[in-house]
Amino acid sequence: MDEYKVSKITVKNALTALADDGLVIRIQGKGTFVASQLPSAETPASAASAGTTGGHIVGFIIPTMKTRVIQQLVDHVEYFLQRAGYQLILRITRESSAEESQAIKELTGLGVKGLIVFPTEDEKYNESLLRLSLDKYPFVFIDRYLRNIDTYTITSDNRGGAYETVTYLLDQGHRRIALISPENTNTAIEDRTAGFEKAYIDRGISIDKGLWCHVPLDILRSENALPYISNFLIEHSSVTAIFTLTAEMANLTSRALKQLSSEPGSVQLISFDNPELVPVPFVMQDEQRMAQAAVELLCQQMNSDYNPQHVVIPVRLVHPEG
Repeated sequence: MDEYKVSKITVKNALTALADDGLVIRIQGKGTFVASQLPSAETPASAASAGTTGGHIVGFIIPTMKTRVIQQLVDHVEYFLQRAGYQLILRITRESSAEESQAIKELTGLGVKGLIVFPTEDEKYNESLLRLSLDKYPFVFIDRYLRNIDTYTITSDNRGGAYETVTYLLDQGHRRIALISPENTNTAIEDRTAGFEKAYIDRGISIDKGLWCHVPLDILRSENALPYISNFLIEHSSVTAIFTLTAEMANLTSRALKQLSSEPGSVQLISFDNPELVPVPFVMQDEQRMAQAAVELLCQQMNSDYNPQHVVIPVRLVHPEG
């Protein structure tokens, strides 16, 4: 406005026109970003096309190998990539955004044809991920993703799975249902939390969010996680059911309940993902279908068919005892 002596509405119209032409991309709450680099600058896409070692290689970036879901995803992604004629390079970020950026830089530098990215637990607008989207580099988000970035994403039906679980608990007569989960920092946890709340809203039942325990990530990654959950349960001893949003939280909660000498079955525990705690019911994700969809969408992009979409894979509530 100052440099060109124009009004604010003129600037807005100019940015709108640039966005319509695909020259800039707008991300709510973040700003407006140039959608292409200068011709002299090397982008990940140009690095990939120029590389000679990654002609039939795809990179898979994951935050950890500790969870059963990710282990299954790695297994299935490798299988479907192999069937499609590609080899897999795996990089583990150990829940570090800096490591995530470095992995993207290294893999694109090797000239891999595309990437599948399972973002870190504390999702942020990682500049490297944003650049992949702006440059239309072939990649797919799996499980977690960054909102307001127009790209390919594969997720489970996190909202629907949580909704079904809490509805089941309400049908059983429970009203004081605790929610225990990692800090609400990524789309998976956000959507599961939203599904929990919607089940109450649709039934017209008052919800007590004081029974929600989102454990800060710095505590969750330390030896203080178990005492933190134990203290929460002591302070909210009237809960009759607990829905944990990850298998890790289910195991911690189960240990806390045992330490507090809760009578077996006195509190109904249900988990999102299998905590391998019989007879604890859980929401089961379909890692095979997720992996297959991720590989199919990545292959579409690598074949120059760019049409961003969000694919949601159904989940189901499983009762181990029968």
